[in-house]
Amino acid sequence: MEGLKTMTDRTEQQKRTITVMVCLSSSPSNIRVIQAAEKMLRGGQETAYALYVGNGKESASQRAALQETIDAAKAAGFEIHILSSNDIPLTIAEYARRVHVSDLFIGNSISSPLLSAGRPVSARLAEYLPDVDIHIIPDRRASSIPQIETPDTQLVFVPRDIILVILIMTIATMLSVWFDRSRFSNANIITIYILAVMIASLVTSRRIYGIFAAVLYILLFNFLFIDPRFTLLVYDTGYMMTYFVTIIAALITGSVTIRMKTIARQSAENAYQAKILLDTSNQLEQATGHMETVRITCLQLAKLLNRNILFYEGNASDNPYICSLTGTKQDYSAYRNEKQAIAWTFENCHHAGAFTSNFPECCCRYYCIFSGVEKYGTIGIDMENTRFSEFENSILLSILREFTMALETEQIRAKQRAAEIEAENERLRAGLLRSISHDLRTPLTAIYGNASTLESNEAQLSQEEKKRIYRDMAEDSMWLSTQMENILAMTKLESKAVLSRSMENVYDVICEAMRHVMPHPDHTIELQSENDDLYAEMDAKLIIQVLINLLNNAVKYTPPGSKIVIRQKLEGDDVTVSVEDNGPGIAAEDKPYVFDLYFTGSHSPDDSYRSLGLGLNLCQMILHAHGGQIRVNDNVPHGAVFCFSLKGKAVVYEE
Repeated sequence: MEGLKTMTDRTEQQKRTITVMVCLSSSPSNIRVIQAAEKMLRGGQETAYALYVGNGKESASQRAALQETIDAAKAAGFEIHILSSNDIPLTIAEYARRVHVSDLFIGNSISSPLLSAGRPVSARLAEYLPDVDIHIIPDRRASSIPQIETPDTQLVFVPRDIILVILIMTIATMLSVWFDRSRFSNANIITIYILAVMIASLVTSRRIYGIFAAVLYILLFNFLFIDPRFTLLVYDTGYMMTYFVTIIAALITGSVTIRMKTIARQSAENAYQAKILLDTSNQLEQATGHMETVRITCLQLAKLLNRNILFYEGNASDNPYICSLTGTKQDYSAYRNEKQAIAWTFENCHHAGAFTSNFPECCCRYYCIFSGVEKYGTIGIDMENTRFSEFENSILLSILREFTMALETEQIRAKQRAAEIEAENERLRAGLLRSISHDLRTPLTAIYGNASTLESNEAQLSQEEKKRIYRDMAEDSMWLSTQMENILAMTKLESKAVLSRSMENVYDVICEAMRHVMPHPDHTIELQSENDDLYAEMDAKLIIQVLINLLNNAVKYTPPGSKIVIRQKLEGDDVTVSVEDNGPGIAAEDKPYVFDLYFTGSHSPDDSYRSLGLGLNLCQMILHAHGGQIRVNDNVPHGAVFCFSLKGKAVVYEE
């Protein structure tokens, strides 16, 4: 029942998967073949190939016509592949098998009767590819394609080949009888039979058929044309050497034919292997992340082997990533009893499982993915009680090597990124400490000096002087408090702490931020809101810090008497908050750098010791942590506008 279910699943899979391949030629009417194949690609889910197999003997005009055909196939969305082979139909068939073609489009070429035994190309391809739908498009100007039968690796005696040999020898006998009655010499008859033996060796799939044709030649020639006729007796011993030479010629011809077919098959396999490896390598280079690399490799192996592929991360022996071409979720229960084989494979860095000496009772064969002392995991391949072919095993090992190299490269890059981030963090920490230790000393010294002045000379100071000193101390203290909040917020973000997000009223958050802004008696801060019932998801404390930094910057970088406006409004699903001022604005050359750490601009205020360059960089970090961005624009006619957006909504109260 399980075998029947597997066959049913594969049948359903084949129904769902459409792979179209069109055979290209230099014939001008080959465009019709491409157009017919293109009609099957309207759904967008099909895989399309265009294959040209040449023998390197094309003329200049043929190459020019072929290039036009290739351009037309590219424009139609076909993936172009060009191969070279002396056995063109065999190469087409082998390549079609390798890429699992479901529909093959070919022109109705004129076959050579001598090489194809009078049978059309379509009939030959139907025998080569019994599971493929072959679409024959009328193409009178197409050139003939040599036809050579694919060797059958299962049957020693193929009825078709036996009938073909008998037919060829029958034709040769009829010609020989005609020559004999015309009183030609026996040498001409021998030539006819030797030619027939060589043709039989050429068009059949095994050496045995050439030998069979040679034996028929000996028997027929001896029986019909050697005295005494109609007996198998041989009086002239000279014919024995002729018979021996004929058998040797049949063996040599059969060997050369089989070698040509083997070379053609290997050429097609090598081309397909190169394509798979190139596709895998290109996709792995573009992969982003560890799981993407695993997914691409497992999918390529599943396409190649048409089997279920499992990947166990690290030394895990449970809950693998499973890839199957059927597109259905696979049941992992069939592999649960193979944990011991998985653990052994990972521990010993050696393959195990089905068709190996270690745990041969398993359903899967397992391979350890490792490089040097580093182990990445284990790949399992459901063997389905079928061994790998030599070709499958070769390309499998090549893909596993590509996979290992991709994982190793990814790990090296991850380590490099981690080292770079750590070095950058160390540099930032060192710079931050140097900046803080230098820049915080000035306001602390000012506070200490003002406090000492009040303590020693309070009686001599006027009330106005005392107020000025109190105001300076308050401003320095507020600035120190703001910088400490910035440093604490930056430390929280760098440590990747989880933000405490909740839906907050944006109006209340803005009002809270305005209460913590440094004293600004010479500036006007105004809040303008289209709707006071706007709510946004945020960490309120961090967003308050963003607003404090923006308002303090607006106060600091604008002259006395300036007006600062805070606006909030709903834009789609976002709540946008902007801080506008009518000061001198930000120079165009400074805008790309205003959010960089330690950047204080080319037009710093008089009290530049208060500009550590932390505020705007921290604002950007906070907004990125909230999934948003902060922007700076010009405020017409002059000034600057900083705005940011948060995911939010408006609350409507029903009456």
